[in-house]
Amino acid sequence: MSLRTLARSIPAVVRRDYLLTTVVHWLTLASGLLLFHLVARRASVAGFAYYQVARGVVSTLHPIALIGLVPALHRYLPRAGDRTRALAGQAFLVQVVVMDVVGLLGLVLSDDVGRLLGIGGVPAVRAVVLLAAGMCLITVAAAALRGSGQARLSNLLWLVGVGVVPLVAFAVTTRIDVFLAIQGAAMAAVAVLGIALVRRHPTLRPDPPTLRTLLVYGLRRAPGEIALPAMFAFPTFYVAGALPGGPEAGYIGFATSAVTLICSVFGMLTPVLLPRLSAHFQAAPPSAAPADPPPTAPADPPPTAAGPPPAGPPPAGPPPGAHKSDLSRGLRLLPLAAGALACVAVVLLLWSAPALVHNFLGDEFTDAIAVLRAAIPAAIPFAAFYAARPALDAVQDRPVIARLQLVCLGVQLIVTYAAGAVLPAAPAAILGMTVAAAALGAFAYTALLRAVPA
Repeated sequence: MSLRTLARSIPAVVRRDYLLTTVVHWLTLASGLLLFHLVARRASVAGFAYYQVARGVVSTLHPIALIGLVPALHRYLPRAGDRTRALAGQAFLVQVVVMDVVGLLGLVLSDDVGRLLGIGGVPAVRAVVLLAAGMCLITVAAAALRGSGQARLSNLLWLVGVGVVPLVAFAVTTRIDVFLAIQGAAMAAVAVLGIALVRRHPTLRPDPPTLRTLLVYGLRRAPGEIALPAMFAFPTFYVAGALPGGPEAGYIGFATSAVTLICSVFGMLTPVLLPRLSAHFQAAPPSAAPADPPPTAPADPPPTAAGPPPAGPPPAGPPPGAHKSDLSRGLRLLPLAAGALACVAVVLLLWSAPALVHNFLGDEFTDAIAVLRAAIPAAIPFAAFYAARPALDAVQDRPVIARLQLVCLGVQLIVTYAAGAVLPAAPAAILGMTVAAAALGAFAYTALLRAVPA
């Protein structure tokens, strides 16, 4: 199956959903980059540093506080039927409770947290807590809409809450802490509206999932949701610790950001494919998937007085199982296609690295070119992993992906520190990330071949 054949085999509605989801992702990314520029111009160095710290705290808390609810909602809401709205509301309330606990701890320890982060006292910490709460709540609401089959509404909610609301909040105040607090509160309000718009999802199962099922599935995958961003963040922290005050940490951070940007194109496959694959496999799971047993085939109809049906040519259309075979073949080839497309992006970046670095960072950042060229090939196995992930999450009850992410994070740590004994810090960090990415992509594809047989 060629790339063109694979693309044509994907339903048009899925292609449109993927394209729209990717466009929304890049629009919200552009909004965030614009805010960096606006905050830097308004708040000077001190205000910009506070904003950066606040964003860093939110990015760190986000995967931890979500406790795996996003993949759980993507997987189980397509199976919930009449309980879709109730289950989505229960998950949202769980997230509210989690953020209440996080907020209470933040306020009680606000003085200590403020001194640790260097951002001031209670008002500054309260603003960061509100921003984290709003971000987590809108993430859960968007996942609930996606899981209920309302992909367009989910994209609209995300664009408004994460792309438009921050810009509006920035325009209504000149204080950075107030801006963050308004942004978080407005995100929470948009999230409440979004969760109220969740509708039921048709299901073929008589036993819809419960909140306990959703929480168990999510909590078992939460460590992996933390490990994956850690794989991208660790090289910068390692180099910064090994070479304090040196420019190499900035170069590594820029290179890993470029890898992340390439991977984000393939990361959009999960919210688009996981709900659809979950709905499909819960009705007709693959034989190798240890999920739910296949439905019992209906009995043959009893013979009638008219006797057996007349002989004749078989009905037109594909043979039984043809669509399932095409789907399995497409899912097995999708990681290879993602790796091939990532290769094209990597080659383009290798060729354009000097122009990119000089135009984006400046002529004094010439040393970052070699770092970018050394790190960017890691995007290829990462792309294969992101393409294999939706099918694995849909068919596997066991947290296969989470275990792979934790194991490969351990591989990255071991390889980085071992290489650091004989290599400079930057090459050791790049080697560790590349080896871990290769292991993650290979292991994920092997698990996919076992879970989705030909």
